[in-house]
Amino acid sequence: MKKWMQKQLKHRFIRALSVLVAGSAVSSIILLCITPILTRLYTPEDFGVLSIFTSILYVLMIIVSFRYEAALVLPKEKKAALALLFIANASTFIVAGIVILLLVLTPFTTWIGIGETHSFFWILGLSLLFVGIFQSMNNWALRYEQYDIINRAKISMNTGQGFGQLLFGFLNMGVIGLLLGEMLGRLTGMMQYIRYYRKDLLASQKTSLQQMKEMVIRYKKFPLVSSISNVIYSVAVNLPPLFLAAYFDVATAGFYYLAQKILTVPENLVGFSATQVYLSQAAKMMQDGQDLKKHCLETVKHLFIIAFVIIVSIDIFAPIGFTFFFGHGWDTTVTFIQILSLMYFTKMVLQPINGVFQVCEAFYMQITAELIRLVFIILALVFASTHEMTHIEAMWMISIMTTLGYIVCAIFAWQVMNKVGDNRDDIGDNSKQHEI
Repeated sequence: MKKWMQKQLKHRFIRALSVLVAGSAVSSIILLCITPILTRLYTPEDFGVLSIFTSILYVLMIIVSFRYEAALVLPKEKKAALALLFIANASTFIVAGIVILLLVLTPFTTWIGIGETHSFFWILGLSLLFVGIFQSMNNWALRYEQYDIINRAKISMNTGQGFGQLLFGFLNMGVIGLLLGEMLGRLTGMMQYIRYYRKDLLASQKTSLQQMKEMVIRYKKFPLVSSISNVIYSVAVNLPPLFLAAYFDVATAGFYYLAQKILTVPENLVGFSATQVYLSQAAKMMQDGQDLKKHCLETVKHLFIIAFVIIVSIDIFAPIGFTFFFGHGWDTTVTFIQILSLMYFTKMVLQPINGVFQVCEAFYMQITAELIRLVFIILALVFASTHEMTHIEAMWMISIMTTLGYIVCAIFAWQVMNKVGDNRDDIGDNSKQHEI
């Protein structure tokens, strides 16, 4: 067993993943310790409003910088990457400003059934600004595989969010405390990155109009095509809580939010960290002409073992200590956790390899895959509503159909890798014939 562990730690992917997981573990443990207090300071209805808030935020996060931040890992020259960084951050300021104006000037909260939050829901725009810059700087750190800095920024964001919500809860601020805490977390995470990359940010501001034009044209597929697939993905992920709030009640959305919050801890530890490592390493492998399929299979194999152990452990121990830790009134969340564990297991194992769409710029394939996944989720919600299912039955439909969606996306990603490999083989054969 010891030899097996030593062998795994020598693997490049596992070594990089372990660095990110270690950093995520610290912030996740802090959040887990804080959450039982939050569930006693806030009601399921409060968490339901936060669920709607974050669902909208996660959708807008995709388009806030027109996806130019996703291209930061691709250019070989730093000068080109700095131009992309400036474009991404400038776009973030513009989009976030528009969102704030719309939230202030329109009865948006009334349209979605939470009109009582209108006076402070514009906080969403500030959260969007901070998280947009955070995303750009996160990809800047990924470009140079500086995982220790990513860890520090993630810890700052999560602890800032947790302690902010805790403080505002003790001040009896109600649901606005949850939203302010969310915004505070995004701000602290962003400030951590600015602290480390201040010189790069200043250098990016020297980007000329000609450089901007060149980068906008070179990576035009990211805002025009890549953003579509990512918006579809985000809508698919965040549609269920909006459906639960509208079809059942806000409290049900709150139970769902807490279940997601708990399952997201291992998903962030393993799945999200693996996605970042895979994206960074796959981009370099593409530049060097290495085999992506072999790397993909190794990634899935490692993640399957890790995810299986984590999810099974959660399913076994969640019913035992949940009420003790999180208090009475949240029992429904235990059932939600067990139902959603299938979906999160699949996501942790397969979602990271979807980075190949971005690396290979196979955006049309990604759009097709994400559309199929979205259709699966919509079918689940329609079936649940037309057959008047209970909230438990609806959760099973959501979990099963979302799981199938992740499998479909993985199949499409594999096809992209096959196509890339075939093209390289053709180029290699042609080169040999030319030499002969």
